[in-house]
Amino acid sequence: MKKVLIYGFGWTGQSMLQLCVKIGFECKVLDDNINLDFTQDDIFIDQKGITENFDIYFVCIINKESAKEAYNKLKDAGIPKVKIKFISTYDYKNKMAFLVREYFKEPSQVLKKWLEDDQSMTYFHSQMKAMLNEYYQIKKSNADSLLEWSNKIRSTMIGQTIFAKLYTSALIKSDLAHIAYPGFNIGISFEKKEDKNFYFVQKIDFEAIMQRPKDVKLVACFGNSALRVEYLPLEDTITAFLQKKLGKKYIVLNFGVTGYTIYEQMMLYNALVFPLKPEIVISCFGGTDWRTGIVSCEHLVKTHKMTYTPGFYEYAYKKVTKSELPLYSEIGNDRKAINNKILDDDVNEAIACRLRQFNLVTSGGGGHFMPLYNPYCRVS
Repeated sequence: MKKVLIYGFGWTGQSMLQLCVKIGFECKVLDDNINLDFTQDDIFIDQKGITENFDIYFVCIINKESAKEAYNKLKDAGIPKVKIKFISTYDYKNKMAFLVREYFKEPSQVLKKWLEDDQSMTYFHSQMKAMLNEYYQIKKSNADSLLEWSNKIRSTMIGQTIFAKLYTSALIKSDLAHIAYPGFNIGISFEKKEDKNFYFVQKIDFEAIMQRPKDVKLVACFGNSALRVEYLPLEDTITAFLQKKLGKKYIVLNFGVTGYTIYEQMMLYNALVFPLKPEIVISCFGGTDWRTGIVSCEHLVKTHKMTYTPGFYEYAYKKVTKSELPLYSEIGNDRKAINNKILDDDVNEAIACRLRQFNLVTSGGGGHFMPLYNPYCRVS
């Protein structure tokens, strides 16, 4: 397999890597600004790797001075000038992969063409421009059919939010444990599936609740799995018992989400429940806050008073960034795998801060706030 070195891993380098891999080259990446201590991926090499026997070397740096420095490093390492080429485009994206074979057929032939091209890769850049134009033409011609297809799919999911539709229409759901809404996350449930938007234990008619009679009070209950009790029939939940005790002049709703902290409860309240103007807001807090607090970020917990579930946010962002940094919460059952910079008092202070804020937000909306320490709520 022909070997390619990509020097520079900004937009240009990433684009060129995608293209070269698709064509069928073995690729290595060198970037003076990448700290190799942060990765175990052997695609990245340091300066010592320059002397490996690569068939072609691409300097994928837009800034002319930086590109010249990279060129000189390659030349000083004894790389023949004919093998060093400058790339100044980042037009290629993986969504254009269906066009690759039309423009770049067989790796050996492609490499021969590239080596024959001038150092600025004039012919290559003209090919990329032609490929991009063809892609846009195809995209334009497909727009009407895409719109028709989109409307057809959406019509089968009446009443679902766009985020729920994206989840429902995903073919592979094995890595999708949550739906990420603006400002809050909702865990997917395989037991309570009536509500396709938010997967609450019971589907809530938000419009009807908003139009409830003035003499009917709304009790909104927030908490984690101890309130949600996914595994129990609805009639055996805490909120069902409360509804039975309070009677018909009250509507008791269960907004419990597995893994929620007090901070996350408040974000959910702000997003979905504030417009309902509940008369009473009950927060069952405690267990998750302490369990997740010791494996969270010390800056967010201690300085910003945020307790949060790493499985919602840290995992998701790690996947987006493709970082290899091990998280405390994913190392396993090792007792040492905690953030020793966070003390119990730090978590307690964060909880107290957000309870006070939750109280202010609730009372500002005309409601009464009732915090309940989670374990006692469950025992009762």
